[in-house]
Amino acid sequence: MKKILSVLMIAAFLFAIIGCSKKDAAKSEDDYVFKVGISLNGLCNAPLYVAIDKGYFDEEGLKWERTNVGDGEAFNLLTNGNVDGLNTLMVGLIQPLTNGLPVQIPLALHTGCIKLLVRGDDPSIKTFADLKGKKIGGGSPSATSVLFAKRFLAAEGFNVEGENADIEFVYQSGAELPLLLERGGVDAIGLTDPSAQIAQNTKGFRAIIDMAVDEGYKDEFCCVVPVRSETIKAHPEATAKFLRAVQKAAKFVQENPDETVQILANNKYVPGDPLMNAAILKTFSYRASVSQALPALERNARDMQRIGLIKADVDVDALIRDVYVQVPGVPDSLF
Repeated sequence: MKKILSVLMIAAFLFAIIGCSKKDAAKSEDDYVFKVGISLNGLCNAPLYVAIDKGYFDEEGLKWERTNVGDGEAFNLLTNGNVDGLNTLMVGLIQPLTNGLPVQIPLALHTGCIKLLVRGDDPSIKTFADLKGKKIGGGSPSATSVLFAKRFLAAEGFNVEGENADIEFVYQSGAELPLLLERGGVDAIGLTDPSAQIAQNTKGFRAIIDMAVDEGYKDEFCCVVPVRSETIKAHPEATAKFLRAVQKAAKFVQENPDETVQILANNKYVPGDPLMNAAILKTFSYRASVSQALPALERNARDMQRIGLIKADVDVDALIRDVYVQVPGVPDSLF
């Protein structure tokens, strides 16, 4: 009898410990405040703005706080844990991922958004093939428009790296690029929308490359939602709530572009005329998808290694396996 009582007491003790652990874990999950990174001035971020305005984060029961993300701050904020998740361009993620950026990619957000512009009155450039031997302006060597231009042109047979490159890249502050092109300092510039469309409208530039409409790229998801690996592991429920809210918001943007741009204008999230921004949004596809993050990641990583923008000894297959993730409780798509 004493042995039986001892066994029962030990069992009860163990069950109590397990129960407390589960309660503590649940409490930790419930109390976690997910830090949402918000960048201003980009139409790419429309779903995050809408998720805030429409209350989708609250609707999902997510405890969250907003962290504003300035130019060039995203990766540091993710690394330091000051942001759990945000929206960014896939092409700009590849190099930081190979250097240990501690994130995974559970959602592809939308297509489109990068353009290469030339002067409308420049008779020497009729197609992208005429860019050989020309100068292209970009914000920096790691600017997403520069990386995409290199991907695009390399696929068309250009040598884009090294001393024998077919093109020369000139780096200038993004705000100064339109003036640089207008004055003839370069032959083309890379910008994202709405800055690209504003430059087209105000300075008569034309798009020689447009990711939103060009064959081979118009169906590729350019923007994705990276989330800190540690957050996904420790707080999968909070992560799922965040991602579902973003999916709801992306669906709203896809189905209601005109109302979306009014939300952006009313809150001063994005510059530019609402009618212009609505027209741009209608060239993007905001059919946010879990599965589409995989081909976008794979294509960008392989292209950048082929060009020489990431080292030849990087195991791209391992990178893809480590970075792409499906978070339980998140549907592949709402479409």
